[in-house]
Amino acid sequence: MYRLEIQSEAMLEMQQAYDWYEFQKNNLGNELLNEIENCFQKLEQYPHHYTKLNEYYRRIRTNRFPYLLIFEIEEKTKIIFIISLFHTSRKPKRKYPSKK
Repeated sequence: MYRLEIQSEAMLEMQQAYDWYEFQKNNLGNELLNEIENCFQKLEQYPHHYTKLNEYYRRIRTNRFPYLLIFEIEEKTKIIFIISLFHTSRKPKRKYPSKK
């Protein structure tokens, strides 16, 4: 099984999304976090199942909210790095860096 490591940028994006949904409706932020947690559980078991964005990054979609979790798999250490929580409507042309 793989282990997750959430990068600071992704953590900040999750906090901002949580805050926005909580402002819209009480407990809606918690529902988003539950969706994200479900994605985490799926990733820990089947990280290669999800769509490749490029040579390094993959994505998993939340079911109810318009977000993608962008991640990278480090096979040697069995770590999945969560790079970003990507809002599909706000940043449609965002590019992910390629490694050199």
